Amino acid sequence: KVSWEDIAAKAKAAWETKHRTDQTLITVGMGSCGIISGAPQVMAALEKELRRRNITARLSQVGCVGLCYAEVIVDITRPGQPRTSYGRVTPEMVPQLVEDCLVKGNPRPDLALGAEERRDGIPAYREMPYFQPQHRATLANAGVTDPEEIDDYIARGGYSGLARCLRELSPDNVIDIVKKAGLRGCGGAAFPAGQKWEFCRRSPGQEKYLLCNADEGNPGTFKDRIIMEGDPHRLVEGMLIGGYAIGAPYGYIYLRDEYPLAYHRLQRAIAQAEERGLLGDKVLGSNFNFRLRVAKGAGAY
Repeated sequence: KVSWEDIAAKAKAAWETKHRTDQTLITVGMGSCGIISGAPQVMAALEKELRRRNITARLSQVGCVGLCYAEVIVDITRPGQPRTSYGRVTPEMVPQLVEDCLVKGNPRPDLALGAEERRDGIPAYREMPYFQPQHRATLANAGVTDPEEIDDYIARGGYSGLARCLRELSPDNVIDIVKKAGLRGCGGAAFPAGQKWEFCRRSPGQEKYLLCNADEGNPGTFKDRIIMEGDPHRLVEGMLIGGYAIGAPYGYIYLRDEYPLAYHRLQRAIAQAEERGLLGDKVLGSNFNFRLRVAKGAGAY
């Protein structure tokens, strides 16, 4: 039997190791926007410069925080200092950025976008026009966690909702919670999600399937791509909870063919969840079985 407590404790320990208060953490935005702007080259330049200067720091990738115009975004968190974001970073800028921020202790306000707390003339994230009106829920992990590391997701509360459902709630309880929350679909009808789940659960038939439409064929639409690239385990957990609620042992994510990074990260997330006992047969030692696969679209609207 898989112990949720053991899984959560292991993830928290891994997160605390990565975010040691006595060690510098540097993250690079690796969404599609960051990658096409040169994030892999910036990451390679950082690794080379840290090695050349013999500086001990932890390097990690994160998803897109939403400031696509400012990519490549590099976040630096020094011991005792708030996380600070730098925009439009190029490989050529890396040596000077490391020299100033890590060697001389100069936070370079002229290059900074914002910081967790206001410092040295650098605005706090909550003061920035982009973030000021936001309450980040679905995208709370975007730009903070490594989208290819399940421990990052679990350490920030991921899969705890699934664990609660399997331990404390019946499928009808879950549906009732969704109905009371007022959650609605993002389509033109804004159909109540809880009501839809209830229809699915009550429908006849021994075998049911949960389908996620992640095609986003509409021009200029990529809200779901940001979730799948930046926090794929959030979708996996949502599918698991939905499958449990409606009584479906199988789930399919219908993914747009032009989303290769989302495909890669979803496949990795599914494999990691299966390895931890969070997906597959007898999820977390319960009687709930759920299989999930990604099906690519054909590249048309």
